[in-house]
Order: sequence, then structure tokens, then C-alpha cells
Amino acid sequence: MKQTPNLLTCPGVPELPAPKGGNLKLPEKPELPKLEKSYGRKRKWIKWTVLAIVVILCILLIQPMIALGKAGFAAYEAKQAIDSLKYGLQTGDYSRAVNEAGRAKAAMEDFNQALQGVGFLRDFPFIGTQIKAVQDVSAVAVSSLDSAEDLLKVASGMAGAVETGQENLGTDVGIASGRSWQDLSVSEKRDLLRVLQQKLPDIRLARDKIDMALALWDAVPKGRMLPVITKALSPLADMLPILRKAMDQSVPLLETAIPLAGYPEPKQYLVILQNSDEMRPAGGFIGSIANVTLDSGDIKDFIFSDVYNVDNPVSGVWKEVPPEPLAKNLGVKAWFMRDANWSPDFVESASRVLDFYKREMELQGKPDKPDGVIAIEPGFFRELLRLIGPVEIQGKTYDDRNFMDLLEYQVEMGFLQEGVKLEDRKAILGELGTRLMQKIQAMPKSDWPKLINLITQALSEKQIMIYTTDQSLQASVDRLGWSGRVKPTVCDFAWVVDANLAALKTDGKMVKSMSYELDASNPQKPVATMTLTYRNTTTQSNWRYTRYRSYTRLYVPEGSQFISSKGAMAGDLLQTGGKFVPGKVDVMKELGKTVFGAFWAIEPGKTGQLSFTYALPPSVSDCLAQNKYVLDWQKQAGNDGAELNVRILMPSVVKTADPAEPEIKWGDAVYEAQTDSQTDRSYKVKY
Repeated sequence: MKQTPNLLTCPGVPELPAPKGGNLKLPEKPELPKLEKSYGRKRKWIKWTVLAIVVILCILLIQPMIALGKAGFAAYEAKQAIDSLKYGLQTGDYSRAVNEAGRAKAAMEDFNQALQGVGFLRDFPFIGTQIKAVQDVSAVAVSSLDSAEDLLKVASGMAGAVETGQENLGTDVGIASGRSWQDLSVSEKRDLLRVLQQKLPDIRLARDKIDMALALWDAVPKGRMLPVITKALSPLADMLPILRKAMDQSVPLLETAIPLAGYPEPKQYLVILQNSDEMRPAGGFIGSIANVTLDSGDIKDFIFSDVYNVDNPVSGVWKEVPPEPLAKNLGVKAWFMRDANWSPDFVESASRVLDFYKREMELQGKPDKPDGVIAIEPGFFRELLRLIGPVEIQGKTYDDRNFMDLLEYQVEMGFLQEGVKLEDRKAILGELGTRLMQKIQAMPKSDWPKLINLITQALSEKQIMIYTTDQSLQASVDRLGWSGRVKPTVCDFAWVVDANLAALKTDGKMVKSMSYELDASNPQKPVATMTLTYRNTTTQSNWRYTRYRSYTRLYVPEGSQFISSKGAMAGDLLQTGGKFVPGKVDVMKELGKTVFGAFWAIEPGKTGQLSFTYALPPSVSDCLAQNKYVLDWQKQAGNDGAELNVRILMPSVVKTADPAEPEIKWGDAVYEAQTDSQTDRSYKVKY
């Protein structure tokens, strides 16, 4: 019989014959122990391989881990030092701040050095990115702390000179916390100003280093860093702009204030008191003047006088021709010093005031040549009295609430009851000024920062304005915004300038609202309207208040075209028999602007409106086309309490604005804002 293949063994091959003996034996199975032994050897090989890899990795990671550990310790040390530095600044402990800045800088240098040892980790994805980013930031931190250390050394040295007189400058001056300015001699004051002046180069260098640090920080790719790293370094990043702002303020302040204070050469100033209750273009009516000499901050020859004591003696020979609105509405034939602040640009007015003063004094045989003019508004005296407390003069107490009321009554009415001569009626100002100066100079050193803040705020709000014949120094005053000079036209511009003409002190009773509306829906033909709404709150005419009379000018971008006006008057109702008689609008050019001017008057208890509508020039259309619309609204010096309203219809939906509208008004093409006239304002709108 034919055999079939055994498919279980070797398919396609005939079965082998059965062994002899007749018993069939199957082949034995492969020995399992031998297979298990082979598999075990393989497992051991894998284990040893993995172990070797781990050991190698551990060996490779030892140095990077040590480096990261050192970096972490250095970062912690830097953070502790920066926190301590901030505390030193807050408490005025500049020596501590200097030491901590140095410690933080050294720690950040150690941190950066430690990161150099991370080796191959620098090439790992993500980890390497973080390490590189942190190194970039640490380099910026070192630069930042270097600039901060320089600045703090200057501050510490200046503080040391003020506290103990020790600055290695050969002075033994010191002002302990209880000492005041009047305790110092002129030579001691000169030494302190010399310290400040000699520190200026160091301060400028520190400012430049901060600029470099800020530029480096801005270049750091912060998006590549973990939030925890960004958070850890944020205190340093936050500190830089603060230091830079302090430099922006302190450097020009010192550069300007030191020479203004009469160092190294004494300075003589003509101080004019401008009463904003009787508004004039550059501030208020010049009622009183004073001659002041500053010698290294020491005040000399502080003598007040009635402005009429300068003008009246030359009234028969003075021939200056007044501006037409003054001549018409005041009935004057000559233009005297008291009315010389006719330009709203204080520099222009002050130069004319000084010129008139010098020539009038020359005619009197009393030649005098001041180095500049300082104008002061009543608002400053109110704030000053709030700071230093009330003063008592001739049995009367003057404080921040009654200062103007008592003073105006005394110089307008009270002097008659006391039998004081007309030319001596303002002698009380000399006593008041002397008493104020005594209290200021008696202020302890701890209160000096409050006084400095008060003065700088008054300068920014045009309650104090400065003009000097030193052109270089005047340029510094201009840059600081202390001169009341007209601003250039960037895009759109508005400047409302009132001039009280024979309305007594009625500006003190006026509630003023100014509204600017611009229709720029067609950016090629923008049309603006300025509406003034003034309310005369006095109930009846008396020695102090009466009907409001003003020649008001509106300064707008040069090239603007007058369209129409409402409210201009030919004269007040008393002059026109109780009937409203429309007046003309003067269109002129001054100070690089187009100007609209008109007379108007408001009776006691009444409200009046004056408006000007005009087409803006192509330059404003260009701003709108570039989506760079800006309205600069300049403040008239002395006009502190007016309400300002802005409403602008843009060509399309407003996207951003500064100052921003309330959120409820978002989403349309109209921008609206309301604020006050405490300072210059700027409105920026994009659509």
C-alpha cells in the first residue's frame, strides 16, 4: 500500500519505516531548561545595558544639576536682595539700598555663571529654550542692577551730604531731620547746591544705563519663558520704568532749579501776582509785584508793591499804544505794565511786562534790571496755606478757605476804614509774603518733599510760571512746561482765552463750561464748533462783583476758516440800552494759530453763550486720513475750574481712545469725554 505523507512532521516526505521491535517512540521534546537559560541571559544583558545608560546619564547630569542648583540658590539670593532693596527705597534708607543692589547684582552674575555649566541641556528642546531665555534675562538683570546701583549711590551720597555734610566735597554742612532751611547760612546753602550740581553728571550716566537696560529688557523674548520665571523677575522689570521716570523728572528739575535758585550766580526776579478772579490772557490781572533776589536758595529783598505805584508816576509821559480790544473796552489811551500780559503765551507777555517795568522804572529815575519774571496765581497760595497752616496778619487769620476773600476786602475796602493811604493799601501783601516765607523756611527737612511736590504741581497747572532772560535756561524751563508757552499744533488744537475787561473780580463767581464738537464724518471736510456756556452766579453788583465782560479769543489750527458765530455783542446791556446788539468777530493770526475773537457780557444771575463754528484746515484731514487724530486743548493760566466737554463724530466706529470712554459708550462712531481745565489736556482717537 502506498504511504501518504505525514503532514505533522515533514510534509511531502514519506514516513520512515517503523523501528524494529514494533514499538513506536516519538522524538523527545527540546529541553526547556536550555531555552530558559538563554532568555535569562538576554534579560540580564538588557538590565545591565539600561543600568549602564542610567549611570552614564547620571554622570553626564551631575554637572548640569549642580549648575542648576547653584543657579537656583543665586536666584533666591537675588530675589531676597531685590526685595530688601525695595524696602530700603520705601524707607529712605539709601545706604541699605546701595548695598542690596550690589548684592543682587553679584547674585545675578553668579546665576548667569552657573547657567554656563548646564552643558548639553542647552541643546534639549524646550529646556534649552528656557535656559537661553533665562540667561538673556539674567544679563539684562545685571545691567539693570548696575544702573540702579549707580543711581542709588548718587542718591545715598546726596542724602549723606544733606544729613551730615559728608560727601568728600570739603563741606561740613549737615541738615538733621529737625533742622530747617532758615538754620543754614548762605555759604552752607551754596555748599548743598554745589553737591547737587556736581552729582548731575553721575545722575545723567545712571539714566543712560537705565535706558540701555530697558532696551535690553524689551528685546528679551518673554513669550519663550515659563510664567514662573517671568513672575520671579518681574519686580526688577517693574522697577526699571519707575527709575527711568524718576530720572526724567529729576535730571531736568535739577538742571533748571539750581540756576533758577541763584547758584552759582544770584538771580533777581520780578514777581507778579496775577489775580485769576479778574482773568487776563496770560493769567489774572497784575495787581501787585515784588522784587526778589535769590542767592543759592537764600531769599533776599522780598519787597511787595502795588502795580499802580509803577504805572501812575509815568502816566503823563507813557505812550505805548494798547491793543484795540483794551482801548475800546477799558477806555484806555496808553498801555501800561498792569495790562501788559495781553498775550496768552506767558513768555511773550512776561518779556513785555519786564520791558515795560524796566522802562517805567528808568523814567522814574529808579533803574532796575531783573533777570526774569515769576507769575503766581491765587490757587498756589491756597494750597500753600493748606500745607503750612494759617498765618496771622494785623489781627486777622488767613487760611486756605478765606485767603482771597480777606485779602481782596482789605486792599479794596478795608484800607479806607483804617485810614491807609491809597498807594500803601497793598503793604499788607509784604507782611503776608514775609510771614509765609518765614513759615516755609522754618519747615523741618522732613516736610521738604511735600513743599517740592506742591511747587512742581503748581508749575504743571500754571499756577506758577517762569520767564528768564537767560535763553539757555529758558529753553530748559520750556522743556519742563513751566513757562506757559503756546504749544505747537500736532493735529487739532483749541485754546479758549478770556480777558476780563472792567468786570471787577467777577471771574471768581463764574461757572464756566466749554464744549468742543467736531463733525469728522467726512474726513476731507471736518467742521468744528466751540460753545462756551458761562453762568454769572453773583446776584447783584457790588464793590467786588458785577456783570461779566470779556473779550474772548479762540485759538485754533492755522488755516481754519471761520463759518459763523453766535453770542458776540457790540457791548453789554447797560451800554446798549438793555437790548442785545450783535457784535463782530475778529479773525486774525497769532502765535502760529488762527484766532477768532469777540466781546460778550453776562448780567448778574444770568447765563450766556458764545460759539464759533469753523472749518478745520487740510492738515487735520491729513491726520484723519492717517488715523492719527489728536486734539490738544491748552489751559489758560488761572482758569482752573472750567468744565471741558468733547464730542467727536469720526468717519467710522471708534476703535481706541485716550482718555477712554465708559464701556457703555463703546461700539459707535462717536467719541465723548468730559473733564476739567486743571491742566492741559490731550485727546487721541483712532477709528
